[in-house]
Amino acid sequence: MSRKIYLIVAFALTTTFAFAQTGSLKGVITDAMTGEPVPFANIVAEKGGNQIGGTTTDFDGNYTIKPLVPGNYTVKATFVGYGAVEITGVIVSSNKITKQDVQLQEGIAIGEVKIIAYKKPLLDQDNLSGETKTAEEIVALPTRSISSVAATTAGIYQKDEGEGVNVRGSRSDATEYYIDGIKVRGAMGVPTSGIEQITVITGGVPAQYGDATGGIISVTTKGPSNKMFGGLEYESSSLFDSYNYNLLGFSLSGPILKKRNTDGSKGSSILGYFISGELRSVDDTDPSAIGMWKVKDDVLADLKANPFVLAPNANAGLL
Repeated sequence: MSRKIYLIVAFALTTTFAFAQTGSLKGVITDAMTGEPVPFANIVAEKGGNQIGGTTTDFDGNYTIKPLVPGNYTVKATFVGYGAVEITGVIVSSNKITKQDVQLQEGIAIGEVKIIAYKKPLLDQDNLSGETKTAEEIVALPTRSISSVAATTAGIYQKDEGEGVNVRGSRSDATEYYIDGIKVRGAMGVPTSGIEQITVITGGVPAQYGDATGGIISVTTKGPSNKMFGGLEYESSSLFDSYNYNLLGFSLSGPILKKRNTDGSKGSSILGYFISGELRSVDDTDPSAIGMWKVKDDVLADLKANPFVLAPNANAGLL
C-alpha cells in the first residue's frame, strides 16, 4: 500500500516539474590570483540541503547548470589544490539566466571553506526586461496581493490595491498569469507564505508565451524542506478600527522519505511535502481615508416620504 502511495506522489511531482518554469546558472571559475580560468573544476547547486544540479567547467573555465527550478540556491565550487568556495542565497529566476562567477584561491588549508553571500545584480544580463521578487522581499512589502507585488516593477501601473495591472500601457486583460508554469485565469489564491518568488516580464517575452500581448507574471511556489518546520500567523485590526480585517495563515513542510548514508544514518530527503494556506476576511475592502458622511435618519425618512417638491419661487417661460 505504501509503495502505491509513493508512486502516486512521485507521478504528481513529476507532472508538476514538467510544467514548472525553470532557469539556468552560468559563470566562469577563475584563479583568484592570476585570473586564469580553472578547467575541470566541480560546481554544484544545492537547495534545502539537497543537490539539485552540478557540472564541471570546460577548458575556458565556463560552466552551465540547467534546468533549475526557481528559488534560492547554495553554489559550491571545488578543485584539487584550491580551497572550496560556497556562495549562499544565489537567486535563480524562471526563464532567466543567473550569472555567477567564482574565484578559487590556491593553497588554502584542506577542509577550509570560504563562504560568500550572493549579491543581486543591478542589471540583468539577458534579453528579458522586468524584475524578480524573492520570498524575503515579498514579506517586507505592505501588501499580500500578487498583482500589487508585481506593480512595484518599473513600467507597470495599477489603479488600486488588488486590481489588475497594465504593463507598459497595455490593457489589464493582456497580462498573463502563471503558477508553476501553468496558465491561470481568474483569482490567484496563492498564500504569501507559499510563494518562493514572483517574476515579472515586461519585455523580451520568450516564444513560449506567444499569446501574451502585455506582460507576464509568473509565480513559483515553495518546495519541501530537508527538515520539518511549520508556522502560524494571525493578524487583526478589530481593536483599532471598524474595518475588521482578519488574517489567519499557516505553513507546514518537511521530508517524507530520506536516503540512507553509508553509515546507516539518514541523509538528505528525496521526497517531501509543503502545505500552506490563508483565510482572510474584511468588512470594507476599500476604506475611505476621511470617513463617510451619512444622512440623518429623520432627513432620510422625509426624503423617502416626499421625494419630489416644487421650488416655491420657481419661474418658467416659453418663447
